[in-house]
Amino acid sequence: MTNKFLISILIILLFSCVEKRDISQNTVISHILSQPDGLHPYNNNSIMRSYVFNYTQKTLIQLDFESLDYIPDLLKELPTSSEDNKTFYFELKDNIKWDDGSLLTAKDVEFSTKIMLCHLTDNSQIRPIYTSVIKSIEIDPNNPLKFSMQAKDVNWTAKTILGGIYIQQRSYWDPEGLFDNISFEEINSRSFEETDKITDWFNNFNHADNGFKPERLKGLGPYEVSEWEPSQYITLKRKESWWGSQESSVYNNAFPEKIIFKIIKEDASSYLALKNQEIDVTINIGTVKLMKLRERDYFNKNYDSDFLDRYGISYIGLNTKPDGIKHKPFFVDKKVRRAIAYTIPVDEIIEVMFHGKALRQPSSVSPLKKWYNDTLALIPLDIDKAKQLLTEAGWVDTDGDNIRDKVINGVKTPFSFKFSYMSSPISKEIVLMMKESMYKAGIVAEPTPMDFSLFYKNAGDHKFDAMLAGWGSSAAYSNPMQLWHTSSWVNKGSNFCGFGDAESDALIEEANNTLDYETHKNALLKLQARIYEDQPYVFLWCTKRKFAIHKRFNNRQMFFEFPGVMLNNLQLNTSFVSSDITQ
Repeated sequence: MTNKFLISILIILLFSCVEKRDISQNTVISHILSQPDGLHPYNNNSIMRSYVFNYTQKTLIQLDFESLDYIPDLLKELPTSSEDNKTFYFELKDNIKWDDGSLLTAKDVEFSTKIMLCHLTDNSQIRPIYTSVIKSIEIDPNNPLKFSMQAKDVNWTAKTILGGIYIQQRSYWDPEGLFDNISFEEINSRSFEETDKITDWFNNFNHADNGFKPERLKGLGPYEVSEWEPSQYITLKRKESWWGSQESSVYNNAFPEKIIFKIIKEDASSYLALKNQEIDVTINIGTVKLMKLRERDYFNKNYDSDFLDRYGISYIGLNTKPDGIKHKPFFVDKKVRRAIAYTIPVDEIIEVMFHGKALRQPSSVSPLKKWYNDTLALIPLDIDKAKQLLTEAGWVDTDGDNIRDKVINGVKTPFSFKFSYMSSPISKEIVLMMKESMYKAGIVAEPTPMDFSLFYKNAGDHKFDAMLAGWGSSAAYSNPMQLWHTSSWVNKGSNFCGFGDAESDALIEEANNTLDYETHKNALLKLQARIYEDQPYVFLWCTKRKFAIHKRFNNRQMFFEFPGVMLNNLQLNTSFVSSDITQ
């Protein structure tokens, strides 16, 4: 009996022993593939963290899921700007209160912005987005709800940049007012004196407990984390008294009493969970399993489901600046990186693993966006071309073992690299298909699975050879500073692969430091072409988002924009009668 068969039997037995769930309860159980890297307000950065933060945290503005335009959230209206577009004026709503009953004021915004910008905060992967734009926050002396943000220069993102900061309570995090006497000028220049008190404060603030212990996870959202069972589930409980409960916005509805994020990694388990109505919502089930479920009458009676396009990219990241010791210089040559691209059977993987429900892409920008460079050709599977490029780069098989090699620093080095990926059954199958194809060109890819935390840490520390990964994205402008600017490699940001030089940095700055749409777009088109030419990533596909939402809830809208659903807006329909579960 195979291990796979034994696992399947165990799963069936497990679910058959579970007491049938009472689906009349006003609780939404949402399936997620992995737990967040943490729920720290600034230091964690996973897509699952963002999913949870939709319900526990708040920002000044947000993207409307339907119109894809920015709308005010904590503000009375969208900010206005000065004539030179370097100063922006904000006014908070006057009814927003923290959980302890105190009023949200501009002091909280000022504090939150200082912490986001400060180099002592462990947020190096996203900090450059903000430090490159924000100069200061100034509070109106006559109105504690009004403030202005001064930008360092004209910038495409300046008007909306504060929308990326989850606003935190100053009196909770900084009761002694340590940051009241540290100016933005000092924070931006790192010139303030790092006293023992400040060092201790940041040690405490950056502590992992502030991302994992429910009692420390504070926010302005309608829900609070009440329980977190690692690798199993995260439970959000609706706050009894919440400032936004009287507002009519769909983003401030809080219909479910509880939202439970249930972690299910295996497709077979999520399939059975849907079959047994053990989960209400998924955006993460595998394509084949959802297609199979959609053939069943009982499933269609109980769930709405669909496949929708989404923003995002999947890629193979190639380390162009390895340390040369633990990680050999396999991918420092542009010809080698392009050769790798020619070995990847992207079309076959899309057909076999995703049944065609994915969109190929050759660029760092989603084809769904209006500044996508549609002149970039998809790179085909061409093993002969890959062999040619590898030979030109000096990688040849000198000993007849079918593995190319090269003398590096006086040492004969076989082309055998570690291929990192986040452990999951589908990722394993994809990596094995890539491995088989690369071997035909004389390259050995060693599959190296790992959990999310280690994978992400190694990427940030540049401790990898190549990795299979992906980025979630949005209809909004994604500032390329985070992924592609050289400063984001030096500071261990999200430029994991070491892409870029002064020329590419100048294109990023040109795109950002303008309000002229054509200038902005043309710089982004050129940047995409430059990334395509240098090939630090092998761009793969964007899979369609897979939805299933239980019909016992009303308001079952599905959206392109992440996360594609509004769990807080799911309203229990007490008249719904579930069908019996059948095989």
